[in-house]
Amino acid sequence: MTPPKRPARREFGQLDQLPSGRWRARFTGPDGRRITAPLTFATRREGTDYLARTRSELLAGNVAAVVPTRTTLEAYAAEYLRTAASTLRPRTLDLYRRLTARYLLPAVGTGADRVQLGPLPLSALSLPLVRQWHTAVLNQARVNAEQAARRREVRRRARAHPARAWARAEGLEVAATGRLSPEVLDAWQVAGSPGHPGEQVDASAGRTVTAQAYRLLRTMLAQAEADGLIPSNPCKVKGAATVEHPERLPLTPEQVTGLAAAVPARFRAAVLVAAWSGLRPGELFALRRADVDPTARTVTVRRSMVDYSGAPVTFGPPKTRAGSRTVSLPASVAGALAEHLEAHTGPDPEALVFTTRAGLPVRGGERSRVLRAARAKIDRPDMTWHHLRHTGATLAAIAGATQAELQARIGHSSTRAAAIYQHARSERDRWIADQLDQLATPAPVTPEPTPPAPAMATEPEHLTPEAEAGTVPEHLERGHLEDDERAAPAPRPARSRAHLSLVRSA
Repeated sequence: MTPPKRPARREFGQLDQLPSGRWRARFTGPDGRRITAPLTFATRREGTDYLARTRSELLAGNVAAVVPTRTTLEAYAAEYLRTAASTLRPRTLDLYRRLTARYLLPAVGTGADRVQLGPLPLSALSLPLVRQWHTAVLNQARVNAEQAARRREVRRRARAHPARAWARAEGLEVAATGRLSPEVLDAWQVAGSPGHPGEQVDASAGRTVTAQAYRLLRTMLAQAEADGLIPSNPCKVKGAATVEHPERLPLTPEQVTGLAAAVPARFRAAVLVAAWSGLRPGELFALRRADVDPTARTVTVRRSMVDYSGAPVTFGPPKTRAGSRTVSLPASVAGALAEHLEAHTGPDPEALVFTTRAGLPVRGGERSRVLRAARAKIDRPDMTWHHLRHTGATLAAIAGATQAELQARIGHSSTRAAAIYQHARSERDRWIADQLDQLATPAPVTPEPTPPAPAMATEPEHLTPEAEAGTVPEHLERGHLEDDERAAPAPRPARSRAHLSLVRSA
């Protein structure tokens, strides 16, 4: 066996020939650590080239490209969330923490597809590994959604009488606990004593939370790249950050009226205000009596509800700076809101406008239950409270609001965000087409009327010498011409077709 050669003296780094005959390259990093190349080299020349590239990267300041970091994803995620807490909204920070604890750090997947990123150094994260992790998260999120649906079903069956669930599905206002009235029980029996409705899991379940987890990992690693810990961001999985959702269609005015009639009385004004003002759900259910001016027909948004699982309801500033605004209401909606204030809102200026029967803030779960039965009655099982915000923006656009007016009304700081809530209506599009048709089709030219033929006398009497000679007196000829000119309209000038060329060129 050939003994290994002694290390060659070099200006930078060191090359050793191993007993196998391959070459190992080592160098001293900026922190004084001895670093070994991740691979061995078949020839001395390859090792020399590696050390030359490494030195070039270090001189250029690209330490992360050649010195693998020992910081793990778990340690970096904790530091990232700690520093981001001062700039993120409470609900966003809560979402990031839950995604990190459930999908980014622990092991996900089963069997050979099991992946755990938390203990790995940031430098070990590669595109193939991130792609494998994304697939595992997608599968696990789907399983989590199915398990959550089964748990909710078990809780409903254990806690609620089937008659109570039926009454809520029919839009009847019943308490969450306590004895049911005989009228409700009789109606339930007449309906055939139906059991608890089963919950269906959507085919796309898990895709949204997977995209959220991927976007969070991508954001963290982008910051790690900016910090010089990794040479590049490995989160480059095509399509992983987006989810194709069905278009969020707004309601028609008739559907809004039907929905308001179908919800419990204490929430009818909430439906109308949401659909005709474009307020966010958190802004709507944070309104106080002092924020409503029935005389001026306005509501003023000064705060938003902060509601997330495991924490009491609090109130904070609106989502954006433009969210603090005053919105005018149609007279009919302002009247319904004034009636609501008299019937369901306390006299204190700080009293919440919309509350539960117990006078508590209306949290997200309660808001969803309010719409669950009512939306089925207008044949819109897909709609949520946010659909009503879309509806308010769309109706304002149809009414003629400019981009700037719409942006101010719905509280968005950018025109791009405001444009998301504008939806074309088929009736409006048909009206536009009719106007274009008038431009594209010129009006028909009215033909000149043909003068009637003169009546022929069977027996001419008292013919003048001029008539016998076949001539007409000059004054009669001029008079007949003047009559003809008065009877026949002037020829209409041909209509210009310049507008047609514009239409065709467009």
